[in-house]
Amino acid sequence: MRNKLMPLSKAADLIKDGMLLAVGGNAMHRNPTLFSLELARKPLKDLKVSGAAPGIAADILMATGQADTAYFGFFGLENEAGLAPGMRKAMEGEGKARAVEGS
Repeated sequence: MRNKLMPLSKAADLIKDGMLLAVGGNAMHRNPTLFSLELARKPLKDLKVSGAAPGIAADILMATGQADTAYFGFFGLENEAGLAPGMRKAMEGEGKARAVEGS
């Protein structure tokens, strides 16, 4: 079987404009945060993020303006921190992103 392990930067190179990313984790737990930070270094646009309860990793992509749509049941940073600030700014204040809530 072929080895599928690769450096984070090489994995990030697989992501292209307009892709739908199923972001793992749940709010503040088990998020692929380092992967999102690696993506934030790239000039990506029109990404879509999806998750039952996306958190900090998806919020990074919303805050950088790389993601323009989020599909979710709850998008936040746990009860203590409230709604994800990058998502909220992109959707409410700037109106640059679209929320598709599907609980």
